[in-house]
Amino acid sequence: MTLPTDSFAAEFDPKFKIFHELMARKVRDVLLVSTPYDAWIMEEDCRLSERIVNEYRGLNLSNPPRITWVPTAAAALAALEAKRFDLVISMLPLADAGSLGRLIKTHAPALPVIHLSHQGTVSSTGGGAEFPKSPGMDRTFIWSGNTDLLLAIIKSTEDLWNVDLDARSAGIRVILLVEDSPAYLSSLLPLLYREVVSQIQGVMEEGLNEEHRLLTMRARPKILVAEDYEEAVRLYETYQPYILGVISDVRFPRSGRPDDAAGVDFLKRIKRERFDIPLLLTSSDPSNALRASDIPAGFAHKHSPRLHEEVHAFFRDYLGFGDFVFRRPDGAEIGRAGTLRALERTMAEIPEDSFVHHCNRNDFSRWLFARTEITLADKVRPLRDADFTDAGSHRRYLVSVIHSRRSRRQRGVVVNFEAGDFDLDTDFFKIGKGSLGGKARGLAFMANLLRRTPEIHSAYAGIKIGIPQSLVVTTDGFDAFITENDLKHFATHEASDEQVTEAFLRAAFPQAVADDLRAYLARMTYPLAVRSSSLLEDAKFRAYAGLYRTIMLPNDHPSLDLRLKQLLAAIKLVYASTYFLSPKAFSRRVGHRTEEEKMAVII
Repeated sequence: MTLPTDSFAAEFDPKFKIFHELMARKVRDVLLVSTPYDAWIMEEDCRLSERIVNEYRGLNLSNPPRITWVPTAAAALAALEAKRFDLVISMLPLADAGSLGRLIKTHAPALPVIHLSHQGTVSSTGGGAEFPKSPGMDRTFIWSGNTDLLLAIIKSTEDLWNVDLDARSAGIRVILLVEDSPAYLSSLLPLLYREVVSQIQGVMEEGLNEEHRLLTMRARPKILVAEDYEEAVRLYETYQPYILGVISDVRFPRSGRPDDAAGVDFLKRIKRERFDIPLLLTSSDPSNALRASDIPAGFAHKHSPRLHEEVHAFFRDYLGFGDFVFRRPDGAEIGRAGTLRALERTMAEIPEDSFVHHCNRNDFSRWLFARTEITLADKVRPLRDADFTDAGSHRRYLVSVIHSRRSRRQRGVVVNFEAGDFDLDTDFFKIGKGSLGGKARGLAFMANLLRRTPEIHSAYAGIKIGIPQSLVVTTDGFDAFITENDLKHFATHEASDEQVTEAFLRAAFPQAVADDLRAYLARMTYPLAVRSSSLLEDAKFRAYAGLYRTIMLPNDHPSLDLRLKQLLAAIKLVYASTYFLSPKAFSRRVGHRTEEEKMAVII
């Protein structure tokens, strides 16, 4: 059977437009109700505000939540009257916290109220926390001084708000945690979020640009918490198509009473209905490992000193976090892939029995879901051997759609150049964080316009319409070159073009940019045009047309050192033309200052 690779790839949008709408509701303002001592401990000892800011900065997120502290229930109610808050966290004693929660719910039933308690004991029988739940509280946690818990509470609140829209509109994955013990929940929830954040940070490092990294973070898997059997079933039935994995306690309430079989029964039901959802059974009783094997599911002992390692292994080995590990049917590892490009390359080379083994387990789609490659994963998961004449055609198809996904994702996008691992399927690279300049901006816009206007391509079937593959050294490369070589005086000094050229050719080129250009040239052996792209060039009015240099290079010498020397000289000549007499004269006529002009270079 032949599947339509072209129409498959055409559904991909390299700008991930739908992802812009994800995580629409955020926790902006948190009201913390606690004693002055607890507030001081959080801020001074735990560095809560600093941790929140650093966490958001590390995830390329802006607007971290602001925390307002009040010491009493009365002050909390007054604060809620005066200002809108998104989340209330109360550290008052249980009775006072419950009374406050009920009063808040009377006026704002949808406002999340969390009880953060200093107390809470775990049952000696392993049956959860012996801790009564107040009717005024949405959830109770045990505070042990770990600020990761506060971050997890904020993320969990946002996930609950956004999961319905995000899952149904963009297929965002869901991890379901079933745990009724505040003590264990306070330990497990931060651990799960740490795994998710670590995974997404790894994926973000491969991001094409800052926008892609931000959208990747918005598409991270969400974690939903259930505290009893009925809530667990409801969440599973609601989000079953989007479930990435389930982690469940053995014993929790069913029909209002603790049930020793609730967790096992719940996971067995999931296994019957969805064989490919990874399951992890958790318990404080190690003998429950046998019950987990009967499901079958993984097992984690809550009292084990290796609990964190066991949870990490579940995420890595079953949820598809980290590298994709290629294995033979007997479990022997034969290769790894840490990026989509590596997956494509290695998939084409592995033995057929390994390919079939991973297809039958839906391992490829699970790994793609975990990396927020949701559209691609949605297409890969339903495929079966029966859709193809043989395993070879199945493999060729998957390799082709992954390649199509990668190349189409990068069209119309300005991609940050990474010397160690750049993709030649990319149309438009940039070195630096400065401006692209006028000419490069026009080319980048045209590339984006061609990507967003598919009717142009369909009108000229069989003809490839695009821009030449380009690399731009942004204006901060020019700034570094001018500053490091003390050449700024040429902006106002009336030197001849020859004098400017001589000075620029003698000057040293910034080493970091030169190293990137060497990596680029090592894989580019066709002729190059080195073109100007100044800030003012190709502007809508006063376009500076024809005033700056273009240098053509054959780029065919066997010596990489010589080709790099020629390229750097060409860039220097383009830089020099910024301060030639003709552009200066034109700037004076149109009222621009030459010293404000900056030059980017298109290769």
